[in-house]
Amino acid sequence: MISYIGGKARIGKWIVPQIPTDIETYVEGFSGMFWVFFNMDLSKFPNLKTVVYNDYNRLNANLMKWSKHYTVLHEALSHYPCQQVGVEDTPPEYAQMFKQYQSEVFNDDLVITDENSLEVACKYVYVLCQVFSGSKPETATYTDYKGKYRCKVLIFMDKLMNPKYQEHFDKITFVENMDFQEVVEKYDSPTTYFYMDPPYWKTENYYSNHDFDVNDHTRLADCIKGIQGKFSLSYYDFPKLVEWFPKDGISTGKNNQLIMFQETGYKWNQKDFAKAAAAKKDGKQNMGTELLIMNY
Repeated sequence: MISYIGGKARIGKWIVPQIPTDIETYVEGFSGMFWVFFNMDLSKFPNLKTVVYNDYNRLNANLMKWSKHYTVLHEALSHYPCQQVGVEDTPPEYAQMFKQYQSEVFNDDLVITDENSLEVACKYVYVLCQVFSGSKPETATYTDYKGKYRCKVLIFMDKLMNPKYQEHFDKITFVENMDFQEVVEKYDSPTTYFYMDPPYWKTENYYSNHDFDVNDHTRLADCIKGIQGKFSLSYYDFPKLVEWFPKDGISTGKNNQLIMFQETGYKWNQKDFAKAAAAKKDGKQNMGTELLIMNY
């Protein structure tokens, strides 16, 4: 899809092999740009019947809704001029368009309707594709490539017409714009798999159009520990995690009730990755240790 803060474009290749292949329903509670799903080889999940995209950010959900209509979205985006490789002097109106669209789509008074939803999706793409990867699009500044790179709007348009991506778009059954707990309660079953990628601890304010704060980490832990299905959960480590998801399988749930999950406890896997949007002054990328916590 598109670069997005907290996105799993590269990390998804590590996560996907850890997903059971016999699942029937796949749900992401914090889908963002749905990178883990787009990294899945669908031929390896023969029982997969239902795919649920969910994001509390209404702009993300609206964009995914229109991405499923990829030919329509591609045609609409073709009318939005953007930077071109080899053209060093970027027309100033492109930056003006960016600022105008940014102010429109992130306006709290914006109401997304059937009549304007396609236009909102296009303007949101225009903003997302012309900010520094991983930055907060609501406040980020316009990136002028000065003719050195192909505009990411055009790269996204290529993906809309790419058969691999189209196969995934076609597989998406439902696009939801709900709180994570609502989507868990709606779709939980013994054959459901939830991938949860919440805003990481103490980075909650990096995200636009969300309603997730420090207390919601506790609510998320309580929510998924009691599900019928399987889950995996992405995080960077912080002290509370081992309390909520201990490796010995004993944890404190709602009302301080003791929960014995399984004899071997929750499975913790970890891997070091370069942070896509974080570089040191010497040009080297900062590293982060990604955790994947599973109940299977």
